[in-house]
Amino acid sequence: MKIAQFATAAMSVRILLLDHIKALEADGHEVTAICADGPMVKDLRDMGVKVETVKISRELTPVSDARTLAEVTRLLRKHRFDVVHTHTPKAGLIGPVAARLAGVKHIVHTIHGLLFHAQMTRSRRAVFWIPEKWTALFSTHLLSQSREDIDVAVETGLCPKEKIEYLGNGIDPDKFDPSKSNGAALRRELQIPENAFVVGCVGRLVLEKGFGDLFDAAERVGRDPDLQDVCFVVIGPEEPDQNDAIDRRVLEKLKASGQVRFLGWRDDVHELYSIMNVFVLPSWREGIPRACMEASAMELPIIATNVRGIREVVLDGVSGRLVPLRDVDALTTAIREFYFARNEIAEMGRAGRRHVIANHSQKMVLSRLSDFYHRLPQARQ
Repeated sequence: MKIAQFATAAMSVRILLLDHIKALEADGHEVTAICADGPMVKDLRDMGVKVETVKISRELTPVSDARTLAEVTRLLRKHRFDVVHTHTPKAGLIGPVAARLAGVKHIVHTIHGLLFHAQMTRSRRAVFWIPEKWTALFSTHLLSQSREDIDVAVETGLCPKEKIEYLGNGIDPDKFDPSKSNGAALRRELQIPENAFVVGCVGRLVLEKGFGDLFDAAERVGRDPDLQDVCFVVIGPEEPDQNDAIDRRVLEKLKASGQVRFLGWRDDVHELYSIMNVFVLPSWREGIPRACMEASAMELPIIATNVRGIREVVLDGVSGRLVPLRDVDALTTAIREFYFARNEIAEMGRAGRRHVIANHSQKMVLSRLSDFYHRLPQARQ
């Protein structure tokens, strides 16, 4: 079949969808990625991915969004896709409508984490439920990375049970293997002291990923005389165009103080996990967090927030510690406790790798994806 994989940003295609695209192509499908233009588009094309670019922003901009809808509709009509498969919130709002207008038979959306969660006020949950309902209404099929999100989607009336199924999210444990990385050499390269206790985090520098809470915790740790050899390392891009971007002044202050090392976007993240002693993800919302799976596969103990999605990857008290959402005190305390319990948390790391291999292998996810497409009635005979 001719399949369009549509995500808002090229980065999402590169990080979230590249393996899916390659697997579908291996099954004989013709796949085209659709996303906004950007530096990573060339990288994707160099990797052999067919890419069509459209003008689309992540934020809600009604006039611009109407133009994007028209542009995407024209593109879908031109290519006569059998399937349009959307990812990320904005592509999920525009893509299914455009696909309906273009007469596409199969319209699939993957839920990478529902926008609303239990910690929101009732009114705020209602506001964020609406775009999810919109996407569900115009889609013919929904896939979910999280089992918990399936239950929530059905219970809150987003969709009937028969419209949604589990896809999951996974990583390659052979790539994320602690025995294949040299943490000591990387520490020397990055000028991190050999005996430093490294607290690492990977993600986009936005509030939703919990970086405001992490930086508050880093400042508290920095004032603790017992924790002076703790080093915070953050890997991930700044996103100044986002409404919840971390204030540049905050980042500059942290850089100047030396409390946090910012490594930016890196292609060698699988190697960089080896410099860490513990991995932290204080995110407010997740589908199934890839970074936690990667860190667990690298046998790192995890400290993360107790929210949907994360709970499926991090087993509280077994492979890590789950702390309440936006609780800087609990986050700081957990970091301190892990610092003084290095032998105990080493076993957490080993348990985490076992859990990821058993439950979050990339092979399992790609097998489910292949099976899903195999069950779709062929649009063209």
